[in-house]
Amino acid sequence: MPIALDPEMLALAYDYLCSQAPFNKWNLPPSDEVKFLVIRKRDRYAHFQIKDGIPHIAVSSRMVGRHETLISTMAHEILHFHMHLAGFKEAGDHGAAFQKLANRVCKIHEFDRLTF
Repeated sequence: MPIALDPEMLALAYDYLCSQAPFNKWNLPPSDEVKFLVIRKRDRYAHFQIKDGIPHIAVSSRMVGRHETLISTMAHEILHFHMHLAGFKEAGDHGAAFQKLANRVCKIHEFDRLTF
């Protein structure tokens, strides 16, 4: 049975990851400064965006139904968030800098690098 996602669960997943390396060194804001949304998109697991100056992390309940998937998906979006905060400029969402950081995150947390 898939997990029932809600914004509170997403905030808790964010908080958990922010307490772990390497995220705990990235000076990320607390979860109460991030808007968490559950969406029903079939074309993505999640997305990060800044809307009206507020960071938003949205996770699809149609694509994320397992705890493991939630944690790796949230880690992926936190990586995008970090890159935004740090001022990384890349041509695409998953350029060389993203790939380098993703390799590090996946090694530490043993995420599947092919699906991250």
